[in-house]
Amino acid sequence: MASSWDHFGELANVAQLTGLDAVRLIGMIVNAASTARMHKKNCRQFAQHLKLIGNLLEQLKISKLKRYSETREPLEQLEDALRRSYILVNSCQDRSYLYLLAMGWNIVYHFRRAQDEIDRYLRLVPLITLVDNARVKVSFSPFVFNFLTKNIESLLNEVY
Repeated sequence: MASSWDHFGELANVAQLTGLDAVRLIGMIVNAASTARMHKKNCRQFAQHLKLIGNLLEQLKISKLKRYSETREPLEQLEDALRRSYILVNSCQDRSYLYLLAMGWNIVYHFRRAQDEIDRYLRLVPLITLVDNARVKVSFSPFVFNFLTKNIESLLNEVY
C-alpha cells in the first residue's frame, strides 16, 4: 500500500511543478541535490551538469520562445523531463536507506536516462534559436526596407 501512496506523492510533486520554466526547475534540482541524503555523488554530478545548462538557457529568454508553437513544444518537453528529474533527485532525500540500497543500480540507471533525455532536447536548442532568429529577421525586414527606401534620398544628400 505504501507504494501507491508514494505514487500519489509523486503526482502531487508534478502538479506543484507545472508552470515552472526550465531555469527555475534546474534551480530546484540543484537545491534538492545539495540536500540529498543518498546517492549524493550522482545527485551533485547531475545538478552540476544541469547548472551549466541553466546558466546558458537563462540567456535564451525561454519565455519569449514559448510564445510560438514550433518552438514551444520542444521546450515544454524539456521542462517535462526536468520535472521528472526533480522527482528523481528529490527521491534521494525522502527514501529510506534500505530502499535506496536495494534500488541503487536502478537509481543510477534513472540518472543516466534522465541526463540522456535532457541532453536530447538540448540538442534541439540551436535549431529552436535558428527558427526564432529567422522569425525575427522576417518580421524586421519589411520595417528596415521601408525605413531605408523612405530615407535613402535624405541619407544620400547628407553624405554628398
